[in-house]
Amino acid sequence: MPSYKLTYFNARGRAELTRLLFAYNGTAFEDARIQGEEWSKLKPNTPWGSLPILEVDGKMLGQSIAIARYVAKAVNLAGKDEWEQAIADSIVDAAVDLFPPIGKYKFESDETKKAELKKNFDEKTFPAYLQNMSKQLGKNKYFVGDSVTWADLAVFSMWEMIPENDLCHDNLKEHRSRIEKLPKIAAYLAKRPKTDF
Repeated sequence: MPSYKLTYFNARGRAELTRLLFAYNGTAFEDARIQGEEWSKLKPNTPWGSLPILEVDGKMLGQSIAIARYVAKAVNLAGKDEWEQAIADSIVDAAVDLFPPIGKYKFESDETKKAELKKNFDEKTFPAYLQNMSKQLGKNKYFVGDSVTWADLAVFSMWEMIPENDLCHDNLKEHRSRIEKLPKIAAYLAKRPKTDF
């Protein structure tokens, strides 16, 4: 089995989907959580000058979604055939569309502007997003096929970024509960470091 090392800051952020994939499959990996001073030394040696990075037997891969897709394939959570993989990819792409607007309000230093950005997110961006996600899930237990894929873990990971927001749709609430109660996911959630983002 390959040796995996995932490097990111001490946060969930853009590395959490990959951590969830490893956890769900029970795959051992080194979860390297670095601080600011370590990052300045590491940055010039990364593929894209950004985190996360995944090292697989010493080979380095950058870009969070490329990393998660690679791991999803390695742990058989990418989808059962090419069509399922394409649908899963589309759900993941839609899930990560929330990163920029969440980041804008979470990291805004001006409190007035932060409040405006959060209000816009809560009243416009998030409701439209929820409507589309609810429609994609429909009456199914999972977003793709009849079992967990990386799409389910990607959507769950996004919900975790904004726990204060109500999912509003019963099918999305049930999906979130279903994923967080999966035994290996529940065990991972119970022991992972507590972080704000």
